[in-house]
Amino acid sequence: MDALAGHIESWFDRLAWLLIAAALLLVLGEFAIVALRYGLDWSRPWLQELVLAANAIVFLLGAGYTLRHDGHVRVDIWSRQRSERTQALLELIGVGLFLLPFQLFLLWVSVPYVLRSWRIGETSSQQGGLPALYLVKALIPLAALLLLLAGIGLALRAASRWRRAGRGQSA
Repeated sequence: MDALAGHIESWFDRLAWLLIAAALLLVLGEFAIVALRYGLDWSRPWLQELVLAANAIVFLLGAGYTLRHDGHVRVDIWSRQRSERTQALLELIGVGLFLLPFQLFLLWVSVPYVLRSWRIGETSSQQGGLPALYLVKALIPLAALLLLLAGIGLALRAASRWRRAGRGQSA
C-alpha cells in the first residue's frame, strides 16, 4: 500500500514546478499590469485574463498538491487525544465520507460543462481577451482528479498506519 501511495504522491512533486511557474507568472503579470496601466496608460484584456488563468492554475492545481503535503487546515477536535490507530481510522472515514464523494461529484458535474466549452471553442467574452477559455475551464475536472488521487494516496497511507498500529508497530 505504501508503495502505491508513494507512486501516486510522486506525481505531485512533479506538479510543483508547474505551480511555481504559474505563481511566478501571476506575480510578474500583475506587476506588468500595474506598471503598464499607471506608467504608460496602457492595458490589454488578454494580460489581465492571463493573470486570472495563472491564479486558477495555482489555486485549482495547488489544492491537490497541498493535500498531498498535508497543508490543509485541520480541525483536530476529533483526533487530537486519540491513539494513532483511531487517528488513522478517522482519516479514512474523512477521506471516504467527504473528500472522495465530493471530488467524484465535482467530476460528474464539471466534465459536461468543460466538454461543452471545448466543443464550441469558447473564448473570452471580452474583446481582445484570451482565445482559449476552454483550457482554463479544463482545470476544474483536473483539480478534482488531482484531489481524488491525493485522497487515494492519503487513504492508502492511513490504512497502512491503521494496520501497523493494530499490530503494535510504530509508523
